[in-house]
Order: sequence, then structure tokens, then C-alpha cells
Amino acid sequence: MNGQNAERSGSFQEQDSVDSAAALTYQGLRVSMLSAFTIEFRGRSMNMVRGNNSKLIQLFAMLLLGGDKGVTKRELIDNIYGGGQEWRSDTNKSINNLLWRLRKQWDIWGMDGASVVFDGGSCRFEACFPVWVDVVAFQQKANEALAYRGDDTAKRIAMLEEAAGMYTGSFLNEFCTELWVIHKERELKQLYTRTVRMLGAEYERLGDLPRACGLYRDAAVLFPFDSWQLAELDCRIAMSDYNGAYELYQNTERLYDEEMGIRPGQEYGKRLEVIEEHMHRHVRRLSDIVTPLREETAEGAFYCSYSVFFNFCQILARLAERSGQSMFLLLCTWNAEERGGRTALEANSLEEEQMTLLRDVIGHVFRKGDIYTKYSRCQYLIVLTGTGRENGAKAFERLYNAWEGQKGAEGTLSYSMESLVGFRRTDE
Repeated sequence: MNGQNAERSGSFQEQDSVDSAAALTYQGLRVSMLSAFTIEFRGRSMNMVRGNNSKLIQLFAMLLLGGDKGVTKRELIDNIYGGGQEWRSDTNKSINNLLWRLRKQWDIWGMDGASVVFDGGSCRFEACFPVWVDVVAFQQKANEALAYRGDDTAKRIAMLEEAAGMYTGSFLNEFCTELWVIHKERELKQLYTRTVRMLGAEYERLGDLPRACGLYRDAAVLFPFDSWQLAELDCRIAMSDYNGAYELYQNTERLYDEEMGIRPGQEYGKRLEVIEEHMHRHVRRLSDIVTPLREETAEGAFYCSYSVFFNFCQILARLAERSGQSMFLLLCTWNAEERGGRTALEANSLEEEQMTLLRDVIGHVFRKGDIYTKYSRCQYLIVLTGTGRENGAKAFERLYNAWEGQKGAEGTLSYSMESLVGFRRTDE
């Protein structure tokens, strides 16, 4: 973007804190970059109107992260206007224009004493008031805790806890597609991971497994697909909390199925074997077991995770071979419409919306005896019982018409179909 096309600098406007009593009084600048980018100056929050000011926000963030060392103009141009840019007068002019706009923002916010100092080919942020940045504070605390080699275990744990608690979310999440943000997030994530692992090891060494479970659970909230659940499973197994471990396994399996369309890895399966081997269920009458299995009010097709669906397919294929009943496996695929201008984040969001919509429609259109699951990020598998190939095609047509009539439906659907008996033979 050329600096001449930028919006006026006054689009960032100061506002009073929503809850001034709860606002942290700080006679300086407080900047948060973990998750969203927010600014407080002398106890007053700044309302950041986005739009074309995204480059301005990134520029300010880079200057703050540069610290006393600063950041080179070359880095600013590469990060803001794209890597590989040749050093030309227009790119230099654009970055100078952006720096000028940033100074104007500081004037609007009343940040007297803030300035950009040029030193050779670098520039850095300087101010006559205190400056606190959550990312910088986290890095300092984490590195101090990881480097501590003293004999005071309580002190080491306190330092690690403080550092781990400061990491509250992904770095500049609203700019997660920017290359420099991706690199920084990877660096911060690695530091957080090392901190949590060391802290967890300390808890486990002291036998404080409940606190270790809580630590790994918090880490799994931030990074749900980084196998933190495995660490919590190990702690629960060590505590002989097999019911809690089984519930955690089920929740993890459901997460992987719904979000990624896959099953957890083999390591989860090994833990499940240990859990099921040690689980003890209360002795009950058959009527007590059967009653909760009945679905008196259930309507439409039955949705289940892929692992359960696969087992259903094996059983139904055997029944179909023995009884001669017709059963078909239908693969329904959602296809996005070709449209330029969408970012990867927008495309993924649209895909998730359409797959959620499609799941609801499948559940209503197909019959009570049919079973379905999410197979991949854009596909559902459906078992049609007592249905021939021709009726299966008609069933898909009903699905397509029902889905197309839904508000917000976009893209197209396609399908393929195969006999469930043939599925089992092919699999064997």
C-alpha cells in the first residue's frame, strides 16, 4: 500500500475505559499483543478502528518489540509490504509516511514524549514514560525461569508459574496470516512449551499430580492439537483416576473428529487400553443398562465419531451379508465456489460454517436408522440401510434440495456411493 492512499491518522480515537474502577492504573503505556492488540495509556484504553490501519498497528508492534536495539527499515519493509521487495524510493517513502502517521497517532492519544529515533539504518521507539509490553515481559520472565539453577525449588516453581500465566493467547491473532507474525508466534509458542514442560516436570517430581493436570489442561485450551491431553492422561492414570481419564479421552476424540475429521494418534490408543483395563464399573441389572440406551425422542439420522462409525460399518456389513439386506455407503462432498479475493482465514471460516450447516441438514433429511459421520474437513459419510442404488441417488437429491434451501448455504454438493458389502470386502 502506498502511503498516499492511507486513511487519515485520526481514525484511532481515545475513549474512557468501560470500567474505570477495574482498570489497572499505570502511569505509562501498556500494550498487549497476546491475542488481540490493545493499548492503555495512563489508565485510559485506546479504541482501535481497524481497516487500512492494520499496517500502522503492525509498525507500532514491531517498534515496541525492537526494544533498545530497534528494527531496521529493511525489516519493516519486508514485514509490512512483503518480503523480496527491492529497496526503491517509493517503498522507502511509504515506510516514512507510515512512521509519520504513527507520530500523529501519538499526538492524538496525548502521548507527549514518544518518538522514533533513527540510528544508522535502524529506528527504535523511545518515550519519557514507562512502557510495558506483555510479549516482552513474558519472554523475560520465561527465560529467567528456565535459566534459574538455584536450589530453591519453591522459587523455581513460582517463577515458572508466573511466566506460564502470562501467555494468554496467540501472538497478534488478527494478523495470523502475516509471515513475520507466524515466525514470532512460533518463537513464543516454543518458549511457552518449554516453560510448561519444565513446570509440569516439577509438579510431577513433587507428586503434585492434580496441579500438573490443571497445567496441561490450560495448555490444551491454548493449543488443543499439541498432545497436551496425553500429558494429562498420564497424570490421571498415575492417580488411578481412570473415569476422569476416560472422559478426557472421549472429549479429545470428539475434538479431533469434529475439528479435523481424524482420530487421535496411536499414543492415545495405548492410553485407552490402559484405562479400559483398569476401569471398574458397578454391577448393575440388565434393565439399568438398557434403559439409557433407548432414544425415545431421537429423530433423523444418528451422528457419531469416525471411529465409532467405522465399527458400525464393520458390523452392518456382516449383517448385510447374512440377511441379504441392501446397505449403501454414501460419501457427500462440499465444494466451495470459485471466488477470488478470499483470504485463507475467510475460506476456512466459510468451510466450517457450511459443514456445520450440512451436518444439521443431513441429520434431518435422512432416516432414523441411518448413520453418518464427518470424514474429512469437507466430507460426510452416511450409511443408508435398506436402500438400493437408485433410492440412494434420490436420497442425495433430497439432501441437496434441503441444503440448497437453507439460509446461508453456499457452494455445491457432490456424492459417490458404494455397497456396504463391497466396502467390507475391499477393506478385508
